[in-house]
Amino acid sequence: MTQTSRSIPLSAFGPDARSVDTEVLDSHIHHIEHGDGDPIVFLHGSPTSSYLWRHVFTRLTGRGRLIVPDLIGFGDSGRPDIAYELDDHIRYLDAWFDALELDNVTLVVQDYGAAFGVSWAARHSDRVKAVLLAEPVIRDIASADLPEPFVQAQQLIRTPGDGEKFVVEDNLFLTQVLPGAFLTPPAQEDLDVYLAPFPTAESRGHLIKFPRNLPIDGNPASSVDFLERSVDWLKTSNDVPKLLLTFEPGFLLTPEILAWATENIAALEVRAAGAGVHFVQEEQPQAIADGVLDLLARAEGAK
Repeated sequence: MTQTSRSIPLSAFGPDARSVDTEVLDSHIHHIEHGDGDPIVFLHGSPTSSYLWRHVFTRLTGRGRLIVPDLIGFGDSGRPDIAYELDDHIRYLDAWFDALELDNVTLVVQDYGAAFGVSWAARHSDRVKAVLLAEPVIRDIASADLPEPFVQAQQLIRTPGDGEKFVVEDNLFLTQVLPGAFLTPPAQEDLDVYLAPFPTAESRGHLIKFPRNLPIDGNPASSVDFLERSVDWLKTSNDVPKLLLTFEPGFLLTPEILAWATENIAALEVRAAGAGVHFVQEEQPQAIADGVLDLLARAEGAK
């Protein structure tokens, strides 16, 4: 493990947090951690970084080994020359979990972090303690349940040439779509942290993959298939307590997906967590932290 200069301010995670690089495959994954004991792993999604979890992280200090990585290609993690498809992210995360020898893991996941966390759990069920889901990517999404401006942006992004101009050249995914997924746009100093890893068009090339891979109305089929691989585990993992937080108005957790989750996910509690759109870690950090603590109590009580 090596340490280098960071774009994410370590101070945001509390005075005793550590910033670490772990070599995985042909690159490295950066994470911030604090404490000892059973690991609590926080996974972010598109197009953010570990920084999104800072307010939840600091509210859980002393409750376990808190670990929040940057996905490969994001935050302070490496930028290997890969396609950045969903399975690429899984390869690097799998290697990272193994390199840190993480067991008895509580997963706290949002957006694509949920897709990846649930995938890891489904394939490593003996290493999972509990799972908390917030605004997750876990099912195909009906476009009729999404805001029309977002659907229009998705259509633009998926159009060859137009998508590259919108996301890569003009940087509008970061400067317009990202701030629009909050109840209140983030402070400029926080937005600057999210923008910092992607200062040039060259550095933003892979950002287009996540919005293009978001499963909407069955497309792309590869993303729907990716999520389907974990469904059997979600339905049968009665020994793993799970908590799904809902937010008002919310975004990706549509009524249809919420109904599916309630009916199909084993050992699931559903809890309203207050006002929030998509990047709910910024909006309801205390509710999320409280959910983690309650979930840990359930997991300990189930032993």
